[in-house]
Amino acid sequence: MTGSGLVAVPLLPLLAAALALAIGRRLPRAGGVLLVVSLAGSLAVLLSLRAGGRLSADWLAVGRFRLLVGLEATGLTWFAAAVVAATALAVSLYAIGYMRDEPTGQPRFFAGMGLFAGAMLALVLASSFIMLFAGWELVGLASYLLIGFRSREDRAVAAATRAFLMTRLGDMGLLLGWLLALLATGTTDIGAVLDAARSGQWVPGFATLLGFLMFAGAVGKSAQLPLSAWLPDAMVGPTPVSALLHSATMVAAGVFLLLRLFPLFQAAPGALALVFWTGAVTAVFAALVATAEMDLKRVLAWSTSAQLAEMMIAVGLGVPYAAALHFATHATFKATLFTAAGSMERQTGTRDLGRLGGLARAMPLTAAVFAAGALSLAGVPPFAGFWSEEAILSAAVARGPGRGLLMVGLALLTGVYIGRAGIAAFGGRSRGAARTGPPQAATMRAGMIALAVAAVLAGWLLQGSSLAGLLGMREPPRAGAGWRGLAIAAGLAGLSFGGGRAWICGGVPALGRFPQFLATGLDRATRAAVEPAKRASTDLDAIERVQDRSARALAEAVICVSAGLDAIEHALDRGARAVSGSARVLAHGAEWVEARGFGQGGDRLAAALGDGGQRLRALQTGKLYLYTLGLFVWAAGALGAGLVLLLR
Repeated sequence: MTGSGLVAVPLLPLLAAALALAIGRRLPRAGGVLLVVSLAGSLAVLLSLRAGGRLSADWLAVGRFRLLVGLEATGLTWFAAAVVAATALAVSLYAIGYMRDEPTGQPRFFAGMGLFAGAMLALVLASSFIMLFAGWELVGLASYLLIGFRSREDRAVAAATRAFLMTRLGDMGLLLGWLLALLATGTTDIGAVLDAARSGQWVPGFATLLGFLMFAGAVGKSAQLPLSAWLPDAMVGPTPVSALLHSATMVAAGVFLLLRLFPLFQAAPGALALVFWTGAVTAVFAALVATAEMDLKRVLAWSTSAQLAEMMIAVGLGVPYAAALHFATHATFKATLFTAAGSMERQTGTRDLGRLGGLARAMPLTAAVFAAGALSLAGVPPFAGFWSEEAILSAAVARGPGRGLLMVGLALLTGVYIGRAGIAAFGGRSRGAARTGPPQAATMRAGMIALAVAAVLAGWLLQGSSLAGLLGMREPPRAGAGWRGLAIAAGLAGLSFGGGRAWICGGVPALGRFPQFLATGLDRATRAAVEPAKRASTDLDAIERVQDRSARALAEAVICVSAGLDAIEHALDRGARAVSGSARVLAHGAEWVEARGFGQGGDRLAAALGDGGQRLRALQTGKLYLYTLGLFVWAAGALGAGLVLLLR
């Protein structure tokens, strides 16, 4: 696989997101088309290039530490990327019709969806922990933006904030885990870390510690106990967001992380045991709560938590092949269920199972699509979910009958909650909700049908040795016919019980209200756990307000000082103008004195002296009698003056 092809896979949706924002004001509806085209391009690139390529580069090298970034198409990463791209393509096609009545918000919505899909594709194709963690955090950011898409609703803002805070708790474990792996190996290359785990280079317990830390990230993202409560609250976002989030992006990232790092968990039996028991407890808990939820999308949300827990069980049992197969089939049938639920909500304006009923006659296509997804979820053959559920059952039975009975019990609970939800919404009599919304857009129908077909056929097409060979994983030996028949019978019995109770009693809790108390207790516990973070957020807001007021006061002081400096500057300017004016006047006066006084006076004095000299020169004639006459006149004058003085 060429480097350019690898880069194009996540880059195309990210470019579509940027373009959707850039041209959104002029062409608000173009974002959906751009996203669909980009995801089709990503899927085409994946299908044409297949697996086997790698693109890597040094980002930073300090001493013995090499921080690499890159993408890699192994069998697992190629398979996961294909599932993500195909599911996101169908959901985005559905979203074009779903969002057609919100023209002002479409650019922002489809930009968020493009970021969601592009970040997930970068995450699953990453060859280094830096790239994986970047995609991991971008997926979290995109989910925050999309869950809180209707930001004027307090519920949406609260749900987005809660999801962001609770998943960050798990992300801290992942961050510490890969930083510890970097410290131990000197590189962020995932392959190098897995090779070190396989070869037993680490001291006993180090691999277990790494496994615990990495699993903490998976618990947060995949909504496992005790960090499950954020997922049902996230249903306030638009339905295409729920369909993508629950099927192939954010919540699936945790399971993918375990599959990607499975050699590390193989070297840490303690971590594998923790994965199994966490999955087992979460699966039972979430399935029980789903039997009592009254909101259809919240039923599906708890179902997602339970199904992801089954994938955790498969990983904990040491059979990643079963988890990978369920990763793919779950993406198809869960997206199918959510798109059908969203279509029904647009038509009726409600998701309350107590108000729904009898919609199959008014919405036959939506009912058929929901039925395909529900039967696949319940593990009914030959639907997709049957094949992956059977693989997990086979892995469980191989480890003991107790684990096999656990999977049979989960099949029973799954049938109960999805049978109740389907019949309460589409079967029986109408209980108040009626079809009042606009007709379905063609793109909505196309997306729903494509997902429903995948929910029927995907398991049959994927299961088998060819997938195991692509993934490089061992396919578990099939369970005996008795176990398979028992699991199928449990699923059908659950469907019958849940559906029959809903037909008779409507959308009441199938097993009583006790599971609701479980959900309430978890909700309170998790709210108490994240309350310090909320208080810290509040404190930060208070600090920010104080800083804002301080900044305003400082700005006002600066303005006052600036005004004072301006006044001083004006005064100095006026003084300078006065001084320069006085200097100009003095200069003119000096010029006048110089020109009129010194210049003309000097000229006149010089002229007078010249005239006097001319006259004095006239006295020097050279004639003796004139000199004698002059001397006589002078002497006579002197004698006359002396005589006058004597007579006085």
